[in-house]
Amino acid sequence: MVPFKGYGRLTRSTTLALLATLAVLVAGWTGLLKENTLTAIETGCKIYVLLRVMRARISPAYLLLWGPLTWFFPIPSALVLFLFGGRKHSALAAAKKEVSRVAWRLSDEPDFGGNRFRLLGDPHGRDTLEALRSLIKGAQRRISVSTYILSDDAVGREIVSLLTARAKEGVEVRLLVDAIGSFGIPLRLCRPLQRAGGLVARFNPAIPMQGKGSANWRNHRKIAVFDGLSAIIGGQNLGMRYMGEKPSNRRFRDCSFLITGPTVAALERVFIADWCQATDESPMEFASLLRERAPRVGSARVEIIASGPDCEGDPLWEAYEKSFSGCRRSITIVTPYFVPDRTLFALLITAASAGRHVKIMVPRRSDHRLLDLARRWYLRRLKEAGAEILFFKPDVLHAKLVIVDGEEMVVGSANLDMRSLFLNYEIGAIVRDPAAIEEVTTLIAGWEGESTHYTQDLYRRDRTWTGRAIEALAKVISPLL
Repeated sequence: MVPFKGYGRLTRSTTLALLATLAVLVAGWTGLLKENTLTAIETGCKIYVLLRVMRARISPAYLLLWGPLTWFFPIPSALVLFLFGGRKHSALAAAKKEVSRVAWRLSDEPDFGGNRFRLLGDPHGRDTLEALRSLIKGAQRRISVSTYILSDDAVGREIVSLLTARAKEGVEVRLLVDAIGSFGIPLRLCRPLQRAGGLVARFNPAIPMQGKGSANWRNHRKIAVFDGLSAIIGGQNLGMRYMGEKPSNRRFRDCSFLITGPTVAALERVFIADWCQATDESPMEFASLLRERAPRVGSARVEIIASGPDCEGDPLWEAYEKSFSGCRRSITIVTPYFVPDRTLFALLITAASAGRHVKIMVPRRSDHRLLDLARRWYLRRLKEAGAEILFFKPDVLHAKLVIVDGEEMVVGSANLDMRSLFLNYEIGAIVRDPAAIEEVTTLIAGWEGESTHYTQDLYRRDRTWTGRAIEALAKVISPLL
């Protein structure tokens, strides 16, 4: 058996079939070189795609998607996979390890204990916006902000304006935005910040040869660090869709978390690694910063997990796998998109079948219709196994929360889908603090009052032939979304 990490295992016969196919392609390519250069190039493209897909380890169904495309359109398929495919980047992983090595030489590993951990869970994101305002205005030395989306609206403009004012006062300001999530925004919105001395960088531009690695690798992390003492993480981007002063019926329901204490050093280290990747700066330029450690101020233990193409393995997936495997009583998952890999899904099915209370809360309709279709098969199977499925009705539920046995909680930027688990740059925090977990549990209980259960009528509609066909198609292409 050959391991297919995150998705069970490939059988020996499947592996042999793939190797035999590769051998046939290589043999055909050798002969074709003497006859037809174009055909040889097409065959080479087929070999390239096959090798990339096998290395991707997204799912066996991934082969079903790329197989026909490559057979009929080998050159375009190879080009698309070259620009957007793949999961890991060895050079980036080496660069990230260099940041860690520098940090280790300068100081001990971050202490994950002794923190204060506060939920920012206002239905309209008002408390997150207020926290950002207060921390930006109160920073004395440096502000580091990373976001997937920076919107050109009232909230985005206010945040940039506040950062600009602090840069003028001599505070060191760095703003890192994803080049796709914030496409075009920094050029228009951030010029005043740059003129004031603030630094702005775009993460992994999608233009060929400008980015580092696949254009499909996006920085989905939301991190704001202030003087190395306090930080905000969560699922909220910087825009009116996520937070605001006034209520809005178009606002996503989400939350963030304010962390104060030693764990902030680990978050700042992640930001520095991303910043060095985006700007080619050396981590040694941040030597004095990496030495710093915030004092212990509370009792919460908050362990930071960074996951992405620059990591060895899949740390966030591994954390979920460990937590779900060790579940004794309950698993609660809140996520906007629910398309888990085979292994995590099997663990949830096992837990539900064994009588553990498995609760999945998703929006009745998210902002990605195709992912809503892809999730139906998973939700139906979990319902049949005894899980509780809840659909949040009023708004798009955008929060990302996992609680296991009421003792351990995972929060951050990652959805429970294959893009977040295996493709995106994500940030997560494992929280072990009874008061914090109780606070989030109360928040989820409030959302339950605005949710409906998975109904038998919906269950029947999903089991139509057309519904099953749509589900199957959505499941196959879901790793690309």
